[in-house]
Amino acid sequence: FMFCVLPLVALLLLCGSGLTLGGNILVIPAEYSHWINMRVIVDELVARNHSVTVLTHSATPSIKFSQKENFKTIIFKISMEEEETRALWLMFFNIWMNEGTSVLQTALMFWNMWSDMERFGMAICDGMLLNEDLIASLKASNFDAVLFDPVMVCSDLLAEILDLPRILSYRLMFAHTNERLCGQLPVPPSYVPAGASQGHLSDKMNFMERVENMLLYIVQTTFVQLQGILLIDNFYTKITGTLFLLMVI
Repeated sequence: FMFCVLPLVALLLLCGSGLTLGGNILVIPAEYSHWINMRVIVDELVARNHSVTVLTHSATPSIKFSQKENFKTIIFKISMEEEETRALWLMFFNIWMNEGTSVLQTALMFWNMWSDMERFGMAICDGMLLNEDLIASLKASNFDAVLFDPVMVCSDLLAEILDLPRILSYRLMFAHTNERLCGQLPVPPSYVPAGASQGHLSDKMNFMERVENMLLYIVQTTFVQLQGILLIDNFYTKITGTLFLLMVI
């Protein structure tokens, strides 16, 4: 009996080995290198028979699609134009790459630029979360999960509204702040250069380089936490309050 059953079981397993069940994934990328990183994941998801829909905004300077993409795309309208956002990101890159300035000067320049970044983020949140037609369409699409980059503001709120599991793809944060404080990533300053260290530090540092790296961690972490307390908390409070009022009405 066993000699008859075993070949039959083996045959059934072989016949089913080529069958895969694909999920329906909503992808929300961030700009430039963040999108380059996520694009690799998107292509692999598609190759593994998942249905992928990439969601972005109308003023994106870097997330572009061809007519031959193997995934779906949704582009929602925001109140800014592409020229504005491109200029904003160019300013960001110029500050980031300016090696002639001190750590404190760089942090101050980033802080002064943040009001423009805040306006950009609010435009994205308003265009994405207050667009009732978009939300209804996304809910009707019956996604299984949301893959998003936390740098794309309000993408976590969208996942919450859609009540979907969340998968994060993260490029980098100043001093690895989010990775350390949220992801519990071990990054000892004596060996791991701070994010945004402009690439001149390595895992083999002398004493002065370690002092510099420690200062980078302190200044950049302070910057990120102040940014969260003074800007992003208010930002999210405003948008969640608006969403609550819309649900009540």
